[in-house]
Amino acid sequence: MPLWAPTWLPPRWRTLSFNFNFDMPLVPGTYLIHDTDSGRILTYYSAQPFGNKMGTWKNNRAESQKWYVKCYPGGSTYAIQGVDKKTYMAIGADGRDACGMEEDDAAILELQQSNDSYFIKVIGTQSYLEHPNTLSTLTQGLGHMIVNFTTTLIDTKCSWRFEKIGDDAGSALKPRPGTSIPVPSTPQPSILLPPNSGSLYTDDAHFYTDMLFNMPRTPFTRTQRIAALDWARKLGATNVPTMESFD
Repeated sequence: MPLWAPTWLPPRWRTLSFNFNFDMPLVPGTYLIHDTDSGRILTYYSAQPFGNKMGTWKNNRAESQKWYVKCYPGGSTYAIQGVDKKTYMAIGADGRDACGMEEDDAAILELQQSNDSYFIKVIGTQSYLEHPNTLSTLTQGLGHMIVNFTTTLIDTKCSWRFEKIGDDAGSALKPRPGTSIPVPSTPQPSILLPPNSGSLYTDDAHFYTDMLFNMPRTPFTRTQRIAALDWARKLGATNVPTMESFD
């Protein structure tokens, strides 16, 4: 989860905390995409009787199991393209099938991180890619399992692990409308002191620490004050006082 500063921190420290986001986005590249329940691999089925569907198969690192994960320009959304047939993950006409389509019809995806795995969600919908781990009846028990998009209860059957195996992400995506996910705007730091004001404070850390500890309308506890000083140090402020200097 992103590291958010408590609301009682001074504005400058709250602003700085937005730079610390430990949910790193998935880097574009070539991936194997693992079903986290069984360890099987997302696979594109292009042969009959499936024709154009996606499922899972045991991990043999075949070309049909390799995927380009791409970012849309200027956004935080993705498209997933099969390395073998160059088709993109998309939703079929029934609203459930995971199939391959050309780029213009690719599903625009949000990858929602949960620990070391991801949920693959189609933006603007509540559809998640699911691996139900049910053997297909079309191949008489040969081991094919079809995946699909679901809007029902989201659980571990919608969880996928991305294993990066190369830096190649294929050709760049064309811009498309609706590929940006709104994110909260980062508040700008309040300017409480004009430049060259003759202040006795040597840096922002001293000024905001003094404001934190001496504003009469802010009854901070000792625990909150200790936490505020620790935050200041973690955020890179210099010359942060010790708690003992205020006792």
